[in-house]
Amino acid sequence: MELKCVVAIVRPDVLEVLERKLAAIHVHGITATHVRGFGTHPNLFANDWTTEPTKIEIFARAEDVDALVTTIMDIAQVGAVGDGVVAVLPVEKFFRIRSKSEATP
Repeated sequence: MELKCVVAIVRPDVLEVLERKLAAIHVHGITATHVRGFGTHPNLFANDWTTEPTKIEIFARAEDVDALVTTIMDIAQVGAVGDGVVAVLPVEKFFRIRSKSEATP
């Protein structure tokens, strides 16, 4: 089974709605982290250019990635600078620490 890791950087206010929508499409495991950074349009007039978006990481089967990315973009898009980004990364191996065995999510 081919695995991918979907990484999204989104506005923090979309996290709760996104979690509910992901559960509805049977995504039951995500990691959400509050991060700091800036993209291609930093606020040059502020003392601190960075913003505090939320980074979401989801391991998913390759065949589920398109629906997952579409859902994230539909929820996160408000049509303004700072809506975020989504990246899909290959996963070479996936292990469960408890059993020390290679597994699927």
